[in-house]
Amino acid sequence: MKCIVVDDMGPMRRTVSLTLKDLGFENISEAKNGKDAFDLIKASYNDAGSEIELAIVDWNMEPVSGIELLKMVRSDEKIKDIIFIMITAEQLQDNVIVAAQSGVDDYIIKPFSPEIVKEKFVNVTKKRLAEIRKDAHDFFNNEAPVIDSGGAISWGASEMARFKTRILKFAPLCDWTYLVQLELGKLFMKFNDFKEAEIWLRQALSVDFGVSEAHAMLSRALRGMGKIPESVKELEIAIVENPNSGELKQKLGEAYLKRKNYDKALELLTDALRIFREKDDKKKMAKSKNARGETKLAKGEDQNDSELKEEAVTDIKDAVQLDPAQVSAHYNLMVAYKATGRVKEAEEVLLRIRSMEPDDWQGWIALGKAFIVKSEFSKVKFAFKKADEFSEGLSEVYEEIATTFYKNQMFDEAIEYLDKAKEANPSNIFSYNLKGIIYRMRDNNTAAIREYENAVKIEPDNAGIYFNLGVAHFKSGHEDKSEEFFKKAKEHDPGSEEMDAYLKNLKQP
Repeated sequence: MKCIVVDDMGPMRRTVSLTLKDLGFENISEAKNGKDAFDLIKASYNDAGSEIELAIVDWNMEPVSGIELLKMVRSDEKIKDIIFIMITAEQLQDNVIVAAQSGVDDYIIKPFSPEIVKEKFVNVTKKRLAEIRKDAHDFFNNEAPVIDSGGAISWGASEMARFKTRILKFAPLCDWTYLVQLELGKLFMKFNDFKEAEIWLRQALSVDFGVSEAHAMLSRALRGMGKIPESVKELEIAIVENPNSGELKQKLGEAYLKRKNYDKALELLTDALRIFREKDDKKKMAKSKNARGETKLAKGEDQNDSELKEEAVTDIKDAVQLDPAQVSAHYNLMVAYKATGRVKEAEEVLLRIRSMEPDDWQGWIALGKAFIVKSEFSKVKFAFKKADEFSEGLSEVYEEIATTFYKNQMFDEAIEYLDKAKEANPSNIFSYNLKGIIYRMRDNNTAAIREYENAVKIEPDNAGIYFNLGVAHFKSGHEDKSEEFFKKAKEHDPGSEEMDAYLKNLKQP
């Protein structure tokens, strides 16, 4: 990672540069004011691979100060994403506010030590990785595509590569931690690429063995690849590091149940439910305190309880959400009791399960989506099947389920529910269109064309469907048909740049 140190005092520039070298940075530039720094940063982006990605900048300089440089950088589209850390001699609240509003990543108060700089780098990395995680979440949880564009077809490999590159950019900033490797493990787990996730999670653990989150996630990856004994071992390590995790104990109990070690399963599942109950009790206490706080506020007795109220309201909202780990623990405990002949205890657990289960299709869909995040696909299918039963044939329910399966590349399951949606509402083109896109992702252009042709019969004025037909014919080598449908799409949507791009491609020799 190429850095620049900006300070009008030579000794301070050397001090910061030496600190960076001690932390492993080698490519370090220096500038004595904001103007020179801006010119150097801009120039560095003219050559690929030489970009300055980290700036350590003093606040007070002439003719361009540190805060002015920050504003210049953030307003320039080409260099706006540079990591920007400010150094100031005074921790003035006004300075902090101005810097935060201008987009500073963090700030360092003079005097400082290498340990403080390392701490700031870790903070910046965590914040930037959280931003990437949110972008990835938003991308992978977007709506089902309407048109069969390149983005809809190749969102897997290309987008994964893009997010991976963004994450790896922060590796030099804190290479003594496991943060980047763990984040990459999370990314590939989200995409259900268990093999790649295993590689990064093992790297994270090689940096810091014993990180409970990494062990738990590695267990999921191994389970996804069918490596059950190894998966159990990782869960056991995770629990040693985090013995008060009800979810980890629930997972390990489930693993022992599958291996028919019923005594161990009963022990772990019972303990998991105890932890869950204690957590719920704390939330109930927060609710009680919140009620008392509201009473006091109403009487004007204690205005300080407003903070307690906010915290309690948050806890209450969390408490009413259905916890998939608790649901799983109860189901598995019931199975373990049945397997050991303890019929009475199994019936008691069944009663508790029935009191917990959602009583509408929205609740079952929410539960299914929670399970899909945890890569527990058999439970996802069960929850969505229950949603189907409760919805009594609503096409929008089938569409939501199909979209969820599509976004997680469970295409056979998506097609099953798209067919149900089509049967429930044959006049809605959604099912035909998304099936067409799925077939295109599988390089089955003939089947895709058939679905799009059915869709265009229903909505003959839909530019998107004509475009999709054009893409499918283009990929099949039917250039005349392709051009015909792109032109029809253009008639209905004259401003489409994507259609222009395909038509231009068709006209090239």
